[in-house]
Amino acid sequence: MLVELSYLVAVDAPKVYVLARMAGGTQSTEANSERIPVNLALVVDRSSSMRGPRIDQALRAVREVASRLDERDRFSLVLFDGSARIAFGPDNLTDDKRDELLESLDGFKTGLGTNLASGWKKGVEAVSSGFVRGAVARVVLLTDGQPSVGITDAARLAELAGKEFVRGVTTTCMGIGEGFDDELLSDIARCGGGGFYYLATPESIPAAFGSELSGVFSITATQAELKLMPDKEVVSVEVLHRMTARPVGDGLVVQLGDIAAGPARQVLFKVHREPDARSRRVGRLMLTYRNSDGSPGDAHILGIEIPELPLSERAAVVTLERLRLEVATAVDEAWARRGYSDRNEAAGALMAVKRSVSQAREEKRADPDALAELMREIDHAELALARGDAEREKARRGLRERSQLTLLGHSTIRPLPDSDDEQTH
Repeated sequence: MLVELSYLVAVDAPKVYVLARMAGGTQSTEANSERIPVNLALVVDRSSSMRGPRIDQALRAVREVASRLDERDRFSLVLFDGSARIAFGPDNLTDDKRDELLESLDGFKTGLGTNLASGWKKGVEAVSSGFVRGAVARVVLLTDGQPSVGITDAARLAELAGKEFVRGVTTTCMGIGEGFDDELLSDIARCGGGGFYYLATPESIPAAFGSELSGVFSITATQAELKLMPDKEVVSVEVLHRMTARPVGDGLVVQLGDIAAGPARQVLFKVHREPDARSRRVGRLMLTYRNSDGSPGDAHILGIEIPELPLSERAAVVTLERLRLEVATAVDEAWARRGYSDRNEAAGALMAVKRSVSQAREEKRADPDALAELMREIDHAELALARGDAEREKARRGLRERSQLTLLGHSTIRPLPDSDDEQTH
């Protein structure tokens, strides 16, 4: 069995919080001949602002990715400036094809304009044009600027990424430097079911590509969906993580996409029950997915029940995830308000959630170390709001990357910069 489903419950009558957790089983590594194949398109910005170290490191990253793929994998390279073209593939990376790819990177030149939409669409088309049994289909987009040609509307681009995610193609976005639109890229990544990376320096590019590929190799299940089917005493259900969801006749379905080995993927539901509800039964969870070889996985179905006695340790885990989501949402809201030059309103958004975390610490309702980390995140955001434009923008991008992980239900959160980094940014 590749995926295990479990849940934790916390009660705040008449609300019940259900934290579903999906843990991928042991998966072979890329060194093993049985590791999962990939159908991958790298979409790289080659506008004039990428000239120099940025494009050099991007091409280095492409070479390193190619060195880790082989004939079982399908690979494409798309380059875009004011227009987009497929520079390589889509093709299986045999030794001959890898040599062909590397030769195509020689004599590389940058151009004018940033047609991000065209580059991304060509990447999706390249991935979608072929089939590899059991492969993970992924587009990885790297840019340092804002779209200036083609579709530039952020909501439209995110909507398109969401549609491709439903069809089975995941989009990960990487922004380099301070000139890209982090809200645009994070929304595309969220709707596209992928990751969002903020890369402060060109030297970060190869490591980010390597991290993304390692994550793909560790995937144990694809096309995962989680459904909560409520009991008759339930009035409504909503998902608190920022994931694609849809109501159906018997409940709410959340699209998870890929599940990797390692820390559990989490989904937090808020369930509103009748005020006079007496049953301990809340409903059922059902997880469906495909195995890494493309075959249907065994459906997991669990009945959700409120424990007879309060389980403080389990409730503490749910409380912590609720607070993580509140902090991530408040940080995003603060940046939005600061964008309209309303510094007082931005600070107010953080102050409200700071009170919630402080109260949880005083009442010892969650792990004290984890709550202390949340307080540091809020303090980090407050400090960043008071900085000059350049320093604030760098901090904003780093915090958005962090909040993206939280909002998509990844329980391992990257650490904040240490205090020395904060002083030098």
